[in-house]
Amino acid sequence: MSVAYRKPVSVSLPPPLIKEVERVAKRQHQTTSELVRAALRQYLTDVEARRAAWKRARAYGTKKATELGIRTEDDVQRVIDEYRRGDLTPYVASPRRN
Repeated sequence: MSVAYRKPVSVSLPPPLIKEVERVAKRQHQTTSELVRAALRQYLTDVEARRAAWKRARAYGTKKATELGIRTEDDVQRVIDEYRRGDLTPYVASPRRN
């Protein structure tokens, strides 16, 4: 990214964190700015990945709830009771896909 397109941002950090950032940056032969940019990129990537994972989990849960006729908390209890009595076959998750 060109320097012309960068905007300085001020961030306040406690002294122990500043020392740690400077130590790691030096060890990796980076400036503190490069290290912080990389850390922010990674954080934002992780946040997006977690959001996507929760979205998939919610979609899966909604699908399963619909299949089991679950619309209320009472329906959840009904399914649990049916499972405990042996009236409902437990769902076994398929291997996780990457």
